[in-house]
Amino acid sequence: MHALDKRLSDEGRARLAAARRTAAGIEAVAELAELLRDDAGGRWHLAGELSRRLRRFENEAYKEIRTGYREPTDRLETLLAAVCASSLPRSRERLYRLLD
Repeated sequence: MHALDKRLSDEGRARLAAARRTAAGIEAVAELAELLRDDAGGRWHLAGELSRRLRRFENEAYKEIRTGYREPTDRLETLLAAVCASSLPRSRERLYRLLD
């Protein structure tokens, strides 16, 4: 635990944890974009592909990962899980703006 974390209230710790998850999610979106860029084409198509993969992953695998039933199987699943754990949007339009 970081020294600052010890001095924060429970609410402050929760906010800090949420901010860290959001930052990790943003980094994961950027890395996912690099992994999928060749397959997806332009930025709009890339945002659509990311949105589809996130929704499918969230519906099929993320629940098992979140509850500890299983671990992510590869780097792609690890990144998708990081985005799902954050408060980032999953819509094509909002992902498009993040990719700018």
